[in-house]
Amino acid sequence: MMRSTKLKLIKATRLEQVYPAFSKEPLELHQLEFFEETSPARGKKIRARLARKFRNTPETDEQILFYGYKGCGKSTELRKLQSEIQDEFLVVNFSVEDELDPVHIQYIEVFIVTMERLFAAALENDLNLSKEFLKSIQNWEQTKEIQDLKEKYFGGDVEAGLDMAFGIPYLQKFFAKFKATAKSSISLKETLKQVIEPRLSDLIAHCNALITEIRNQMQRKGRKDLLIIVEDMDKVPLDRARDLFINYVGQLTQLRCNIIFTFPLALRFSPYFKSIEPYFSEHIELPMLEVRDKHGTVSDIGLQTMRHLAAARMDLSLFEDVALLDKMIFDTGGCFRDFFNLIKEAAENAMDDNRPRINLRDYELARQSLKREYKASIADYQPDGRKEKITVEQFYGELAKIASNPNKAIPDETDIAMILRQNLMVLGYNGEGWCDVHPIVRDILVERGLLPNP
Repeated sequence: MMRSTKLKLIKATRLEQVYPAFSKEPLELHQLEFFEETSPARGKKIRARLARKFRNTPETDEQILFYGYKGCGKSTELRKLQSEIQDEFLVVNFSVEDELDPVHIQYIEVFIVTMERLFAAALENDLNLSKEFLKSIQNWEQTKEIQDLKEKYFGGDVEAGLDMAFGIPYLQKFFAKFKATAKSSISLKETLKQVIEPRLSDLIAHCNALITEIRNQMQRKGRKDLLIIVEDMDKVPLDRARDLFINYVGQLTQLRCNIIFTFPLALRFSPYFKSIEPYFSEHIELPMLEVRDKHGTVSDIGLQTMRHLAAARMDLSLFEDVALLDKMIFDTGGCFRDFFNLIKEAAENAMDDNRPRINLRDYELARQSLKREYKASIADYQPDGRKEKITVEQFYGELAKIASNPNKAIPDETDIAMILRQNLMVLGYNGEGWCDVHPIVRDILVERGLLPNP
């Protein structure tokens, strides 16, 4: 993946090391020494379930939707899964956020990136593709339509970048150039729809033929199968995600291999999901980590897991009082992203005052900053396809209704509730699948007089 680096993650022993230690980026394969097992606190062994499914269904192609709240650790869980099964499976993992322009992404580009990553995997694993396959894709690459695309959009870079014998290295560079140009050119995106879409079946057929070639070769090398992981589809703007998963879901699921698509949480809890679900073998949620149960009782295992997450990345003596760490845990309701941000902001506050450790004031300032962010995000909103905007008052009314619900459930999965989930104002947990308002947002509701002061 493009965002991957070989930088070693270092446990912070000084405040200036806290920021990189709590990076928002998921752990890479070479950083998994910092991985903390969270399955007991989530209530589900998601990785074990996925691995079991791939191992136990060798005759089928499992196509899975994987979703969860922002900042709950989806990408890190997928990296850990990859590390656990990569001796048995060839895992090809890529991010549409890194590889493409997610704001203007088209489904055809997903196939282009998949081809490029598969050819890269063939190179890395020293595979030899059959002459029949290479001849077939060469015939496609030399059609007038593709040659015209190369001449118009690749320009003089064709000779400089692709001046090599036709084969796997050539094809990997060709699709890499194709991908990079599509990422930066709106014009090419439109041309793809005009030129490639009418003959999309040809591209899909070549992609599936390549998958078959790789699967057969890897099995001869002792691997069970191939798994493709398409990350960050949940970070695509909602209107584009709807287009991909509603209008083109039939095309996306024509890839004949095991594949995991990350999936927008908002679409999972929307009326559209009933039309999407039949195309996939399973949909799996990674629940938020529970630090209190639905009755408000502290979850010891959740609390300990969050403490261990912090202790793996920093020396806890950097807090003047380690009880401040627990305050941060309860303030963020098991949301890793907010938890990490609180720690980083508190460390910055301490350094602003030239102190070597985080104190109560640093924590309180960090908490106030997070509260301001959530307040600012509750604003009038005009959803795509709606004539009427959703007002601030409607958002606050729905939040107060959810916070007051004794069953800890969202009464109706409306557009408002969908947006609240997407923006982390409402968090979902394990067990019965209960929900609650983010602890910081609950404080905002109390301040506005919409909830009683506890």
